[in-house]
Amino acid sequence: MIRISLDSLIVLYLAIVLGALFCIWVATEIRANRREQRRRRDYVICGICDHIFEDRSERRLLNCPRCGALTERTKVREI
Repeated sequence: MIRISLDSLIVLYLAIVLGALFCIWVATEIRANRREQRRRRDYVICGICDHIFEDRSERRLLNCPRCGALTERTKVREI
């Protein structure tokens, strides 16, 4: 049988719990970042009226729903 002191057992238990919580936190952050990148990929900003709209099609040129101008799809940069 393996002999282990109570102090070592408590430290081991805390290390396992904190490691598991850290892994869960990292996984949720990665998932949130991926979801935000997908959402940003679908946003389009009109060059005429600065209206931001969402379009999930793969077309390169789109019509703005507000002013009707032909808008080219570009990446939306975070400020």
